Amino acid sequence: MNSNAQRTDSRTDLIGEVIRKHYAEGIVCEIGLVIDGEPDEPMSSAHFFREQEAMNAAEKVALSMCHGRVLDVGAGAGCHALALQGLGLDVVAIERSVDSCDVMRLRGVNHVVHSGIMEFDSGQFDTILLLMNGFGIAGTEQGLIDLLSHLKKILAPGGKIIGDSTDICYFKDPQPEIDLSQQSLNEVQFEVHALGRVDRFPWIFPDEFLLEALAEELGLQFRVIMYTDEFHFLCEFYA
Repeated sequence: MNSNAQRTDSRTDLIGEVIRKHYAEGIVCEIGLVIDGEPDEPMSSAHFFREQEAMNAAEKVALSMCHGRVLDVGAGAGCHALALQGLGLDVVAIERSVDSCDVMRLRGVNHVVHSGIMEFDSGQFDTILLLMNGFGIAGTEQGLIDLLSHLKKILAPGGKIIGDSTDICYFKDPQPEIDLSQQSLNEVQFEVHALGRVDRFPWIFPDEFLLEALAEELGLQFRVIMYTDEFHFLCEFYA
């Protein structure tokens, strides 16, 4: 399941800067989201600072399923890590954004690691968490294979990888001119618009069928835990 689609990645640390400004300066910023040139629903910088009570149903269930040593991948401003700490769990929050890491430390996240997930292999974890469409950081189908393979290596015996995703079939109807041998319909070019700037990077929204196929390929079990609506779901991988 390889994709040869060529993507442009002009990513800086725009989201990290939005998080820093919200926390340090009280600037609430609207973040514009664009998927393959089509605007999606914008979000507020406040979304990164929600308390557990304000999280969606999938997030609440995911947090309730965490156990043991937890790795929060792409932790952002630390809302999930802080909620899990409040439950008494040992949490490592990993984030590639310097600004976001600084904010998490200031907010009281105990163990923050500034790193990309593919460069991180410190210890094993009972729960690995990828929320807010966290599988998307892989960028492509091949990237997703690599990501899941890497996470499997740092997953403790009996551990689980828990994440959510969105089937974007509703958003991205196939057109006759799309060459499916070159581009997966799960892969998109994602844009983040904020503070007068734009970050562009590849992203992937794997549907449940792709995730199940990759689990079989990698020797993992897969199941959908719940659907929050027709297109969004929470799922888990385990050995």
